[in-house]
Amino acid sequence: MSSPKTNGREPVYLKLANALEGMIANRSLRPGERVPSVRQFSRQQNVSVPTALQAYATLETRGLIEARPKSGFYVRARLSDLIREPRMTFPATPRSIQLGVDDPVASLLADHADKRLVPLGAALPSAELLPGVRLARIVAAIGRRLGAESVGYDVSPGHESLRRELSRRSLDWGCALHADDFIVTVGATEAVSLALRAVCKPGDTVAVESPTYFGLASMLRELQLKALPIPVHSATGMDLDVMERALRKTRVAACVVIANFHNPIGFVMPDENKRRLVELCARRDIPLIEDDTYADLQHEGPRPRSLKAFGDADSIVLCGSYSKKLAPGFRVGYIAAGRWQPRVKALKQASTLSGALLPALAVAEFLKNGGYDRYLRAIRQAYRQQVDKMREAVVESFPPGIGLSRPKGGFLLWCELPSNVDAIQLAQQARAAGISIAPGPMFSPVGEVTNFIRINCGYPWSPQIERAVGVLGHLVARMAGRNNERAKRRNSEPTMS
Repeated sequence: MSSPKTNGREPVYLKLANALEGMIANRSLRPGERVPSVRQFSRQQNVSVPTALQAYATLETRGLIEARPKSGFYVRARLSDLIREPRMTFPATPRSIQLGVDDPVASLLADHADKRLVPLGAALPSAELLPGVRLARIVAAIGRRLGAESVGYDVSPGHESLRRELSRRSLDWGCALHADDFIVTVGATEAVSLALRAVCKPGDTVAVESPTYFGLASMLRELQLKALPIPVHSATGMDLDVMERALRKTRVAACVVIANFHNPIGFVMPDENKRRLVELCARRDIPLIEDDTYADLQHEGPRPRSLKAFGDADSIVLCGSYSKKLAPGFRVGYIAAGRWQPRVKALKQASTLSGALLPALAVAEFLKNGGYDRYLRAIRQAYRQQVDKMREAVVESFPPGIGLSRPKGGFLLWCELPSNVDAIQLAQQARAAGISIAPGPMFSPVGEVTNFIRINCGYPWSPQIERAVGVLGHLVARMAGRNNERAKRRNSEPTMS
């Protein structure tokens, strides 16, 4: 007999399990608390006892509740809830620095392309979670409709149908942008690069978060810009007190932030901090560039607002893309550059001239008629479950002394290792064992992040990933133990008088 359905789509038991999971996630049901009995729950939800039992079995499989003999079901206490958040230390007074020549982007992407490696390094989701088949059908339908015209340019500022959808979506971001406010780009990477080129000149200094997306360092280096690294807190983002002190001593040409579901940490900057940052930059007429790539991927609740919602939208450059949400290979991004829009358009035309027409039209169609919001609900839930599962697995497999971020959205986990473990050495040993990870020094040019790693949780949990986390834990424990022994030997050696 088939499972009962809701609106012909989701099984009732799964809908109930997801609702209870949400209550556990937001602490309406706390670890150790008893949940209603199966019979009571079936009466409350007006479903059969087998359906209620199937919902509870689903939550047991997810590791969220446990059955106690002759007592009922209880919310399972998660070890990861007891683990502290990562602690990072940075210089008391940030200074402007010239970035080095090493570029980690190529090596990390090469690792992701190597199918022999377990993909815990690059921040890319699994193709099986993305709507690739639906998008392929949309592309085929558009190709048939346009015929020979489908191979044409998507001349800047980009096709109006996509820009209209972006305008409609901007209401969810806390803005009311018009279609003419947008320029379609080749992903968020081009959007941020165009923004920096529009507001800076070679030799300028740019305030950046530390840690932050490592691709930003590549852009600054290629554009001959200096970085002013501002430390971030693992829960609230950029330290605005440090930022304010730094701005008194250093002339800054722009500030780049990831306020919503930060890469690599996953925090959301609180609204009061967003407002303060916007005001801080506005007082000094500093262009504020926001990378909003992950903002649609909240694990629960409403989408966080973009920085443009907190000040003069003309002074804030908003960048984003659909790479992490729909189709990485389509490379469909956007920029709303405010008063720098004409300059960005000229730079876009001088560099890449135009974009690819079919991917832009396919994304526009999916946003309009493809069930984007329904799809987002499913993928947000998947990412939340995968991040929670990874957190638990790391705590169970890694030695004591670690710290873990508590991402509010997206699919990335920031992990502090024991202080005597070198993340770059760990990454090398992990790669030799068939596992790709991203070592912390990639994300910060300064600061004590040599013992941090970023873990990609964008793939559904599997025995392969579970084994990989176990191997990582073994490598971390072995490195920490060996380094402890070396330290003991050094300390016990007699000193020359």
